[in-house]
Amino acid sequence: MNLILLLKRAITVLLVISITTLMYAFVSESAQARTIAIEVNYLNIAELNDELRLDAEIAYELNSEVREALINGIPMVFQVEVQIVALQKWLWDKVIITTVKTHLLKYHILSKQYVLENLETGESVSFPDLESVLSKQGSVSAMYIAETDYLKEQENYVVQLRSRLLSSELPLPLRMKSYFSPKWRLDSGWYQWPL
Repeated sequence: MNLILLLKRAITVLLVISITTLMYAFVSESAQARTIAIEVNYLNIAELNDELRLDAEIAYELNSEVREALINGIPMVFQVEVQIVALQKWLWDKVIITTVKTHLLKYHILSKQYVLENLETGESVSFPDLESVLSKQGSVSAMYIAETDYLKEQENYVVQLRSRLLSSELPLPLRMKSYFSPKWRLDSGWYQWPL
């Protein structure tokens, strides 16, 4: 009798856990679908001195939780990643070139200034408000992608671009939270453009 009662309770607990997990997954996916924090608004590729250069406009809309962390001194690392992909007829598409541009966004509490630092060059610029710094961060101008003679004329290519918050660069407590909270998964997804 006790064994049957224990089995019924165990099954009930497993059902509750399963239903809760499914509900959490559904709510997380729908919340993520509604919130677009990073969006690619414009992309152009031009040839300049036998080099492919990219211009893009990326809109960043930080939610209140990310803004609060930034204002409280937590630096955020954002990455713009550009890939040239060779389209294959029979096999998977092949990534030919990957170029990355990484920025550190932080807030200086004493000076009340937002600072945007290019992590490749070490160059940094200060701004009085968050909207100005996000506008500058979203403006990608003449970004080097590749030499034009590296690409074969007979192949079809696409350029894909995405921008995201690197959760791996957050402090450990926030990093753990970013794995489970869609508020911390700031990612534009891949935006493709034919080459």
